Amino acid sequence: MSIENTIAKLASIGADLSTRNAIRIALSLISEDEELTDQIYVEIKNKAHKEEFIKVPVEERAIFIPQCLRNVKECPAEFGEYGWECTKCGKCPIGEIIEHAEKIGYKHIYIVPGGSLVKKVLKEKVPRGEIKAALGIACWPELAEANEKLSILKIPLQAVPLLRAGCINTLVDVERVKEAMEIGLTKKDKAKLPSSDPNPAPVP
Repeated sequence: MSIENTIAKLASIGADLSTRNAIRIALSLISEDEELTDQIYVEIKNKAHKEEFIKVPVEERAIFIPQCLRNVKECPAEFGEYGWECTKCGKCPIGEIIEHAEKIGYKHIYIVPGGSLVKKVLKEKVPRGEIKAALGIACWPELAEANEKLSILKIPLQAVPLLRAGCINTLVDVERVKEAMEIGLTKKDKAKLPSSDPNPAPVP
């Protein structure tokens, strides 16, 4: 059964889907795998926060990229105050993600080793109004935990799961990340973006 169908089934029986624990209990009631808890929680939160995320200009959105996507054996990046500083060497997908984010207009892009640095960034920049929304890439459990913490800060989050989790050399669907970054952009917005194509097709 797909995640969407499982969510629909839970909703049809009036299950409480507001917290991770409530979802875990609901899954047990319909004899579904409780390991789906974080996936369902994250997908529900993505839908719930999407409209608020759309309202935030891209320059006030932060994107948090996990360091585990780096090619650790060949990565030339150095660690700075707010995480790894990508050189866009092309040896992992992070450079492509950052280039697209910058093209769209993102100003807050962080390659982080874990939640403690994410917390530091948000603690410094949310009160100053610099960051009003976030896009996170991580494994399902970390995304679920981030949703819980950001709800306290009232920061809408859009989450993209890793295709392969782990501590090093993980994978992510880069196109899905790009689509998440572009949430809320219209065709006209995209037409105004700088393009590497000298003869871009007109936008209808």
